[in-house]
Amino acid sequence: MDRIAARAMDALVWVVFVVLFVGAALLVKVAALLLVVLVVLALGLGLTLRLLRRRRPTR
Repeated sequence: MDRIAARAMDALVWVVFVVLFVGAALLVKVAALLLVVLVVLALGLGLTLRLLRRRRPTR
């Protein structure tokens, strides 16, 4: 019975390891995607502000 329990514990440890590894990989992908979105939004805001500044006549 001890061998079965030891194998079940080993399997459980491997399952937890795989779940954590996949979760970490997904978190890295989400973080990279958020970084790309933030860069695109910053560039869009910069271009918008530049266009608005050019359109307004200088006093």
